[in-house]
Amino acid sequence: MQKTHRSGLLLKIVMLTLVLVITAGLIGCKRRVVQTGYVEQDKTVEDLNIRGVITFTVNNESGTESESLAPKGVVNAFMAAFPNARVIYEEANRSSYPTRISAGDIGDVFWCDSNDTVNYHTNHNALMPLDSYIKPMNIDLGDVYTGAIDAGRIDGRLYMVPRKIGESVLIYNNDIIEAAGVDFDNTIAYQWEDFKALCKQLTVEENGQVLQCGASMKLGWAPIWQMFFRGYGGKWIDNVEHKVTITDSNEVMQGVNELINAVQEGWLFPEDMLGSISGAVKDKFAKIPDGDSNVSYVCFKTFNNMTWLTRLGNAYDRMKINWDFCPFPAFPNHNISTDATGYVVYNRTDNPDTAAAFALFFLTEAGQRGYHSQTGSSVPLLKSLSEETFWYGPGTVWTDKNYKVFVTYTDRTQPCFVSTQAPMEISDIFMNNMSGALARILSGSVDAQTALEKLQTQANEKWLTLMN
Repeated sequence: MQKTHRSGLLLKIVMLTLVLVITAGLIGCKRRVVQTGYVEQDKTVEDLNIRGVITFTVNNESGTESESLAPKGVVNAFMAAFPNARVIYEEANRSSYPTRISAGDIGDVFWCDSNDTVNYHTNHNALMPLDSYIKPMNIDLGDVYTGAIDAGRIDGRLYMVPRKIGESVLIYNNDIIEAAGVDFDNTIAYQWEDFKALCKQLTVEENGQVLQCGASMKLGWAPIWQMFFRGYGGKWIDNVEHKVTITDSNEVMQGVNELINAVQEGWLFPEDMLGSISGAVKDKFAKIPDGDSNVSYVCFKTFNNMTWLTRLGNAYDRMKINWDFCPFPAFPNHNISTDATGYVVYNRTDNPDTAAAFALFFLTEAGQRGYHSQTGSSVPLLKSLSEETFWYGPGTVWTDKNYKVFVTYTDRTQPCFVSTQAPMEISDIFMNNMSGALARILSGSVDAQTALEKLQTQANEKWLTLMN
């Protein structure tokens, strides 16, 4: 009797386990429906099913409350505009995204940069295209800066909706300018030769060592070295011919040589690279600290993203330095590297209309005001807001700085992520190796022609393989 009872109990446990497994499988299958993102073009926003609950996954890198204010601001603005929809805000480090995508529990809308967008589309098949929603949502793409919207396109289709535009500019030590008696205009982009002459004038050298440097730039960072590559009319990536041209282009190599010569001459500090450099260049800059601590030693310094504002603003203020923003200098071919991080829609969302509407809400004035009116925000990406001041350092003591500089040369913007211009495999070659190649060139262990020809050959061989 006891044996029969045990057998029955065991059978019940097995059956219960089987039911739980089947239920879990059904729940999982529900998340496996891939949304195409297609919407009939005669629909209006009123016809869309913008209601129900979606989850919004944000990468809060600092972990601070202030960084969460901007995304929370746009959540509130969206729910005010669409009262039948509810957005659940959650924070998760971007390193967890691939696992969460595979598990099917990533947010319906989540944060991405351009590289992530390409990766999650190409390697994970995880993103829903948003083109079909643009017309029904009454989005005016003509009002969006090209440099921002292009950062979210893959093969001509929009997958990432930018939240801002990140135009490369410079932050500068005005005390150095004034001490030199220079009449400096921070509203215009100085021609490269004039900028070079100014930096040489501001550089102080003693016994072969630089004590004060005209400029400090993140030369191994893609937004910076690409401006040099393009600066003299060279086209280093040809996405039509599927080819990389660096050492085979006199124009590209002219930009490369400008970069190398500027460091060797001692007026351009190779920011974040000095630890990888050896020899005469390292010795020349031995008196200049690297990173944010060099703000009192250099005049002009790389500034690309408004998320750097608090960190760098505080660094200058600690040293009691008068600082401001100015445009990046203009090469003969005036180009400005521009990034734009933003938000994508998970293509297994159960609520595609609401998710798409929320992502595209960033391309509306209400969305931009909701986001950029908050502490920790950035630069609005709509031309119609270029004269507005609501985004000038909200919540900080720096509202009087020259923020206009971030929207002055938007017609000169070009993508800073290589992955938006070439396949990810080609992008990886340069993103993983360019900084090291420049460090070896500056150390004198290899010449620019040899180092960059190697990367050019490697990229073109890989691209040919991909095409075949």
